Amino acid sequence: MGADGSKSHVRKLAGISTTGWKYPQNAIICTVEHTEDNRCAWQRFLRTGPIALLPMGDNYSNIVWTMGPQQAADRRSMNEADFLKAVNDALDDGHGPHPQSERIGDGGILAWLRSDETSSASEHFEVPPRITKLASDRMVFPLSLMHANNYVSKRVVLIGDAAHTVHPLAGQGVNLGFGDARSEE
Repeated sequence: MGADGSKSHVRKLAGISTTGWKYPQNAIICTVEHTEDNRCAWQRFLRTGPIALLPMGDNYSNIVWTMGPQQAADRRSMNEADFLKAVNDALDDGHGPHPQSERIGDGGILAWLRSDETSSASEHFEVPPRITKLASDRMVFPLSLMHANNYVSKRVVLIGDAAHTVHPLAGQGVNLGFGDARSEE
């Protein structure tokens, strides 16, 4: 079984060719620490591409932030304080209105209650946890789409990124991989 990623050695040894293209974007990826436990995957759509905060447990999450190659190189070389400010701004501070904050629900999730005239008092906006520290190096990866021309060959089956890679948007890649693993074909 080839489940060894987008540069699959198993796929190459099986002689399975691929079709695809490169996107004009890179993803900057790192692990971050925050003050609150995070049990929610967050995604914001920015003009340069999406940013995602993906929970790992405890007070750690992964960041996947899509942007142009030069922006990714610039953000990778920022000092930690400037990078954390940029991440927090992208996740929340720099976008949209800031209604009054209030604790709601169980688990102490911070949310915003809209106070404008267009919404009812029962509507709320949850806010992602504030990022306080880098917990890993920042890595930059070029983004591409790749699809194996066959998922099955003599005594070989490909799953996950070995079979197909997609833009890292909304967890599509991992969901496709889970679908591959469940497949009975």
